Amino acid sequence: MRKWIVYLILLSPFSVFADWFEGEASMLIGDAPVDQIRQQTIKNAIADASFQAGAMVSSEDILLNGLLVNSKVMYQSQGMVRRAQVLQESIDDGILSVRVKVDISPTESCKASAYARSIMITQFQMLKPKQAAIGGVFELNKHVTKRIEQQLAGYNQQVDILLMDQSFTEQNILNGLKRDDIAEKAEYLRRKFGYQFAVFGTIRDLSAFKRITKNRFSEETTTRRNFTLRIYVLDIYHKAIVWEESYHSEANWDFALHHEIDMNSSIFWGSDYGRAILNTISSAVVDINDLITCQPIYAQVVRRIADRLVINLGRRHGVKMGDKFFLLKALQDPNNLSNSHVVISPVANSSVQVVALDNDSAQLASVQINGSVSAQLLDLVSPIQTQKIGISQGISTYDTSSIPSLQPAPKPANNSH
Repeated sequence: MRKWIVYLILLSPFSVFADWFEGEASMLIGDAPVDQIRQQTIKNAIADASFQAGAMVSSEDILLNGLLVNSKVMYQSQGMVRRAQVLQESIDDGILSVRVKVDISPTESCKASAYARSIMITQFQMLKPKQAAIGGVFELNKHVTKRIEQQLAGYNQQVDILLMDQSFTEQNILNGLKRDDIAEKAEYLRRKFGYQFAVFGTIRDLSAFKRITKNRFSEETTTRRNFTLRIYVLDIYHKAIVWEESYHSEANWDFALHHEIDMNSSIFWGSDYGRAILNTISSAVVDINDLITCQPIYAQVVRRIADRLVINLGRRHGVKMGDKFFLLKALQDPNNLSNSHVVISPVANSSVQVVALDNDSAQLASVQINGSVSAQLLDLVSPIQTQKIGISQGISTYDTSSIPSLQPAPKPANNSH
């Protein structure tokens, strides 16, 4: 029996990396507190959706605390429960009905690498700083950036994260980013830091509004506040935005409009609005992790020692003595004269093997003739995967060291906002 973290989200786009299943449940309210019945009904609906997907989840093992759904899942097929979205709630004749959509991730959607992927997270921008005047949350962007770093590190142990103290660009990116600007930034980051991915983004909306709820004899006015986040993932080596998405939520603003909030206080993060922000970040982190897990992993040649290559992956990234890699060249796309198009081209007969290792780097020696002879600083290497297949009465291994075809830059993400 394993424990999975499932995020209960208010509103977010459905990830292209996950499979969503709907579930329904109903319960008689009777004399029980409505909140208690609601929680149990949501649990039952999540369990129903999981059953539809073939992942058996007992509602007794689901804990709802307003932010996380901790679910102990017993498998009967491929898939795990990660996120749930309440689509509809209604009360009719004393019966509460709930419909949910649950994110069931295929367990074999892609094979994770044995090595940690390197990710930079730059400071998120606040596109409309004047909106932060409500509550004085002028440093919310810094807290959001830190929370993304913390949640991504907690969600996936196989990541090497560098949290930057500056934003990806000082320009207002409300209307998008120019491809040549992206390429220029990517080239700088590649040479300066050598990380494979960069995560950056903006807080697009913090506006507040009034909601009036009319009852039979009175009406109630509550202050609601929006939180809209747009996130980008840059493949630094390909100089391309490989993913971008917007996430939106709203929640009650439980504080006076002109009361200055302590952003380090649990009072804020435990409020409806603070928890809505954490929900939104949690959902985004799941999608970011899905993306990077399915991307090829590269390391960069950072120096030469005699006839050996030194790469920027080491013991803490999962590299072991004897591991094999092959050499690649990052080349300008011959069909496009702009510096913004890159193809990553493998070098034939270029196998190299780890012969020395420390925490942050590894030394590679040639196994094949072109292994180190052809290598230059800032060239790339990628691991040679050794897979196992069953053959009659034994297990044999085969080496996938055959050089793959050219790898063009990923298709740029849709720049719609």
